[in-house]
Amino acid sequence: MEKRNKLQVADKVSGPSGDGGNRRWEDLGSELLVAIFSRIGVEDLIAGLPYVCSSWRCAVRDPFCWRVLDFRSWDTISSRLGCRRDEAVDFADLFNFAISRSAGRIDCVYFPSFSDEINLEYVANRCPMLQYFSMENPDVSETEFCKTISKLKFLKGMAVDENLICHQVLQHVNQCSSNFIELKVFSDTMDKQLASIICDCLPHLQKLEITECIMSRGAILTLLDGLKKLEFLDVSGYAISGITNEVIEKASHLKVFRWDSKYGKYGFGVFEYCHHCEDDYFHLSPCECVLHQQLMGWLATLP
Repeated sequence: MEKRNKLQVADKVSGPSGDGGNRRWEDLGSELLVAIFSRIGVEDLIAGLPYVCSSWRCAVRDPFCWRVLDFRSWDTISSRLGCRRDEAVDFADLFNFAISRSAGRIDCVYFPSFSDEINLEYVANRCPMLQYFSMENPDVSETEFCKTISKLKFLKGMAVDENLICHQVLQHVNQCSSNFIELKVFSDTMDKQLASIICDCLPHLQKLEITECIMSRGAILTLLDGLKKLEFLDVSGYAISGITNEVIEKASHLKVFRWDSKYGKYGFGVFEYCHHCEDDYFHLSPCECVLHQQLMGWLATLP
């Protein structure tokens, strides 16, 4: 019965088109194909979709499909594409190809863990309108990093290692990128001093993620007190002992607050604001609006 149902679904998708009938995949409009392909991984854009049919091959060439590049799963990508040389060399060639396909219009790039300031400078030169990048490598030169940031006037956010969380770097980011509102920090620990640096240098932050990190109550309170425009704070991924009544109260103005805690009455949780019913809720009793949004978000991630 299950097999029969799958065949029936396949027939509905790929059956011949007619008056009011079903359309075949290859008959989908190019704009719809491009919108779908823009959510596909770079390895499939290169080694999968172009070989399905001529209409898919044509759609994949649209620069819009290449505006978000995610290379974080480099082992999977390199294996799928048959890369055999040094990983830095293979990535450089693949990155150059992807940038060319994007016509220099990349909005967001997630670098593999071994990428450094040289790769960031390359994309800054080719794609000066870049809005977001993620670079986990802790061995990035502050001086070269700042030189590259000077070229990214439209940068809105970044994810970087804690070694770059210092006054010199963050002040430079704030001066060069007037629209900067989002920061993610890869760190094992976050103390009150580091939190103060973030608040002092990036006072206009609206979204902050510091996950899988040991963080004290003082650091969380510093962020909540110092970042007046903050709307989204994610400190989940590690058992934090500092989630107290005071923290919850100060975080009540946020649209999203995510945390983990093994201590006290506040365990793992999410605190969000619903734009539809204008209600706040804890993870124990989410409203139907937010449940629907979470369901649709989950469905969008399915292959």
